[in-house]
Amino acid sequence: MIDDVEIITKEILETTMAPKHDKLSHAEQTELMQLILAKNEDLKETIKLAQSQAEIEEKTRDLQHEVSRHDQDIQVLQKYLKEAETLLSTALYQAKQKYDQIMKAQQHSVGSEDLIRFAHRISSTNAVAAPLNWQPGDPRRPYPTDLEMRMGFLGRLSDLPPNAATPTALLESVPSSSMSSANNLGNPFPPWHPHAHPSGSTPDHSLGPSVGLFHPPTHSSPAVGFDPSTRNHEDVEVMSTDSSSSSSSDSQ
Repeated sequence: MIDDVEIITKEILETTMAPKHDKLSHAEQTELMQLILAKNEDLKETIKLAQSQAEIEEKTRDLQHEVSRHDQDIQVLQKYLKEAETLLSTALYQAKQKYDQIMKAQQHSVGSEDLIRFAHRISSTNAVAAPLNWQPGDPRRPYPTDLEMRMGFLGRLSDLPPNAATPTALLESVPSSSMSSANNLGNPFPPWHPHAHPSGSTPDHSLGPSVGLFHPPTHSSPAVGFDPSTRNHEDVEVMSTDSSSSSSSDSQ
């Protein structure tokens, strides 16, 4: 179309600049003018069409950006859905295992009497916790017996005078030998106990007979020492009582 307009314009210019005898007739000039006007109209229509197509192209680009953004959102959502699927699959698998365990437990139920018997066996043997310095092969019980608790600091509170009710007075009324033995939290046995030294070492008795024996405060009742042989005998009696209670519970 541009080429046609260029050719028509060139002919009009040549006709205008040509000599009089070489000029085109009036009808031919009129036809050329009408032709160039028609081409001008066509060119305007083409320009309008190009503008509309440019607008359409701009809208297409905007839509492409929008599609790209939604595509990214879809990919992120797909990632979350995959993670949710994984979590749900794991949860379903664990729930199935729990359900199987529940069904097995219902099919192989344990009576309350058996549970009570085993609980009594565990509590009678004191097999719940072990001291800090416990080692394999150590014959000591996991925590102090009732007799050892009575011989400890809390068991001696009833022997103190009424004016020794404050914590400072309680600490001052305890002998140094008792405090040193109380600091050994990991060993619940006194020094004369045969299980107080699991590693095979023996206590040092060079400090005198007062070491390892409990002496009440001087301002209270008369000092009474505990005989190690009596202590061992009482330990044997307590362990025999626990063993008999455990045996009676097993027989039930």
